[in-house]
Amino acid sequence: MKKIFSLLLLFIPLVALTTACEHDEEDPITTTSPYSKYKGAWVGTYSGSDSGEIEFNVKNDGTVIGTVESENFTDLELSLKGKVSIQGEVKLIFINTNEDGNEEEIGSFTGTMSETHSSGPWVNDSKGIKGTWIAGR
Repeated sequence: MKKIFSLLLLFIPLVALTTACEHDEEDPITTTSPYSKYKGAWVGTYSGSDSGEIEFNVKNDGTVIGTVESENFTDLELSLKGKVSIQGEVKLIFINTNEDGNEEEIGSFTGTMSETHSSGPWVNDSKGIKGTWIAGR
């Protein structure tokens, strides 16, 4: 009888420990991207030696893809590709796609980004022009 009582004393704490460590399935673990504060659609303008509108989208991994509409160079197909860092540093390549579909890097849009505002300088090396840009959500 003492052996059975001793075994029960050992089993009770073990059962209590194993049931206390169960994971609650209703509380799943989720992770948040460090780029989520920048994610989404942005619209803005640029000005200086040329002016126009910019639109770009920040993806969950910080990559950026967008378009540029120039007021002076309406015959060019202009776009932006690049990345925003976790700290909000924006580096975008300014691209012209020619009639053959080939992309040519012609300059850059750089700057900083917060959760609601982004801005910085731009340069078109192929035309020798530059200015500033600003965008928001």
